[in-house]
Amino acid sequence: MGSKSIKSLILLCFSVAVVVTVVFVDGRMNPTYQWEKIQIDKNTLAGYEEVATETDAALLSDIYFNDEKLIYDHSTNTFYYSVVDNDDKLTVSLPSSSFKTVLQNMTPKVFVCTDSNDDYKLIIAQKKRISVSNLVFTTLPVMNIDVSAESVENLGLDDTYAINDYETVSMTLFDNASDFSGTSRTKELPAKIHTRGGTTINAPQKSYRLSLIGDSKKHSSKTKDNLLNLREDDDWILFAAYSDYEKVRTVFSMNLWQKTASENNQWQAPVSNEYKYIELFINNRYHGLYALTYPIDKKQFKIQTDEHLFKKKDWSGTEFSLDLEPTDSGDLWLPGYALQAGDMSGFQPLHNLYYQMAYSEDPAVIRSSCDIDNAIDLWLFYKLTQAVDNVYTQQVKNLYSATKLSDSGIDGYKVLFSPWDMDQTFGNRFVDGQGSHGITSYYNSPDYDLPIEWSPVYFLMNCNDETIISEVKARYQYLRQTSWSDEEISKMIAGYEKDIYDSGAFERTMNRWPEGNYYAPSKKLDDFETYVLNRLKSMDNYINDLK
Repeated sequence: MGSKSIKSLILLCFSVAVVVTVVFVDGRMNPTYQWEKIQIDKNTLAGYEEVATETDAALLSDIYFNDEKLIYDHSTNTFYYSVVDNDDKLTVSLPSSSFKTVLQNMTPKVFVCTDSNDDYKLIIAQKKRISVSNLVFTTLPVMNIDVSAESVENLGLDDTYAINDYETVSMTLFDNASDFSGTSRTKELPAKIHTRGGTTINAPQKSYRLSLIGDSKKHSSKTKDNLLNLREDDDWILFAAYSDYEKVRTVFSMNLWQKTASENNQWQAPVSNEYKYIELFINNRYHGLYALTYPIDKKQFKIQTDEHLFKKKDWSGTEFSLDLEPTDSGDLWLPGYALQAGDMSGFQPLHNLYYQMAYSEDPAVIRSSCDIDNAIDLWLFYKLTQAVDNVYTQQVKNLYSATKLSDSGIDGYKVLFSPWDMDQTFGNRFVDGQGSHGITSYYNSPDYDLPIEWSPVYFLMNCNDETIISEVKARYQYLRQTSWSDEEISKMIAGYEKDIYDSGAFERTMNRWPEGNYYAPSKKLDDFETYVLNRLKSMDNYINDLK
């Protein structure tokens, strides 16, 4: 072998050695593990614990599963991972280590073990130290709200985070949907947040209004984003079903309303919103099961110039008012109705439509006051859900009403409706002195008929309109064959059972907020499904008997 050949061989060997060293060092500096390779049994874990010092908190909090950074709740020493559907392979990675750390053999290692209860434990070992943390897999998207230490101190916040006025925060949302098609599953956006709600605003588990902002230093700035494929917007709601025993009624009812009434009106307006369940963290502390949605607003009613949107918040019976009333500023308004879009002049057509609806004995006038398809949907929906906190005899509450331009309306307008706040439905009801947090579970029976003495449908029936009953029956039969069929209802409820219970979120929320209302976890949504299906049977009989 010639000298040139020997030199070439030496150079080749040196090159290979360099490559091997680089690969080895890089693997140590950027540690990555396949899930199946890091499983250890209880005996191996016990061996680690015998020779290493165990720390109270995780040695590292920056742990990634398939490039998703786990949320680490320091207070419970728990990591959370949002599982992506149909994700067959799981890669675990740690933060990059320095070259010095590698040389000192200080590169951390990660393992996973199951304990005697078959719960996962995440083990991090670094030389002679070891940490053993809880590892939770959830099938729900996860959101973390980061409130600065300065804000916590200045506002005197405790772990309920009762933020009364908008405060700047940072929002991180991980979308684990199997059909996700965006550029990144993780969204990190500046936002502002405050608590919301009526009777539940003083509950320890708060609901929140979340608004995305373009500049963390400017509350007035806005930025829009499509969260969980709901809609492109800057304004969002985080709903906590604190007083609902099964955490399902508002979400089920409002999503059912969307399936029922969306675009079924002259203007093809959505008149609804959609809810999706998530698990919420604040400053990485687990905060519970929530539902993310967007407000019912002018977009959902397709409000145009000279149209108006109102929100009814109380039981004032102003739907029967003879006149508008003056405000302190001299404007005229309908008490109980808050203007959401448009201007104060909109109260005049709203009052006129309500007045004609309630007092006219001419079916044609009553029909001209509203979109009759929307009115029938609302009446049927109220009857089905037993919405005692929305309508009761002649009283109306928790209702959006829009005055929409229409050539076939009264003075050029018709009213268009959408309900909201559906927690007192399907048996649940506020009964003074009974229940927990004002709500009694399954107080009403499935055959309870909600008394409604207000609505275009009621007024038309009351003046013997020739076709209203046949229209109601036809619409009901259509719904029973489609979105209100037993099969579709059971399918919806099964999906919510998976979200609420099978994800583990119900039990975690119960542990986090033990004073809240909770139904027996072992029942899941069995009793709720039975109730809803029995309610539909009662509705079948009720509608069939209409004459």
